[in-house]
Amino acid sequence: MRRTAGEQIIFWTLPAVAVLWIAAFLLFPGFLPPMSPRSSATEVGAFYRDHTARVRYSMILLNWFCVALIPMLMLIVERMRSMAHRTPIMRYCMIGCAGAAPITFLTATIFWLLAAFRPDRAPDLTQLYNDLAWITFTCGVPFLVAQSIFLAISIYFDQQDTPVFKGWVAYFNIFIAAALVPAAFAGVTQIGVLAWDGFLSFWVKNIAIALWIIVMSVVLGRAIPRDSLAAAEAAA
Repeated sequence: MRRTAGEQIIFWTLPAVAVLWIAAFLLFPGFLPPMSPRSSATEVGAFYRDHTARVRYSMILLNWFCVALIPMLMLIVERMRSMAHRTPIMRYCMIGCAGAAPITFLTATIFWLLAAFRPDRAPDLTQLYNDLAWITFTCGVPFLVAQSIFLAISIYFDQQDTPVFKGWVAYFNIFIAAALVPAAFAGVTQIGVLAWDGFLSFWVKNIAIALWIIVMSVVLGRAIPRDSLAAAEAAA
């Protein structure tokens, strides 16, 4: 019962996590619309001088959002313990991805904070920090892709009468992984759908992440009570 209560408490923090993400996304003036990688150093410098406070506070919020995602990911890892596998390797791989992916985005927020820390510095240096932030934020998707693939494989091989997650969740994770892959190439171009402000690298990627959080939250909400009940019956 203590375990169930603890997991339920963590699960019901997810709405607060969603509020953090939405607030940070709307507060940062560089997301709507996304900043262009073709902006000159002068334009980038002016952007950070004009929006210093909004950039700083939005990145602090986004920082906490990245950290707040870890408990949700660990809830998924805990569900994977109940899957019908002969090895815990998939779970260990998931833990590795769950720890690395938030750090990638945390690093991007630090670069944005650095760009806004001294808005009166030389525009070329501000542009460098801005590039570091956007490239890290956009291209740092391999851990997210791997995370979805490891989870999909685990669900596929969970061959038991009552699987932890239904089969469609595996296909959903493969779909999300495929949607995230193009963003990894944002560092090779400044124009088109692959640029960090492009359709695939910005809009598809961020919508896919948001959709993954929403869908996995729903299936987690259904799996936690069922998993806890099964554990109680096994103990009895």
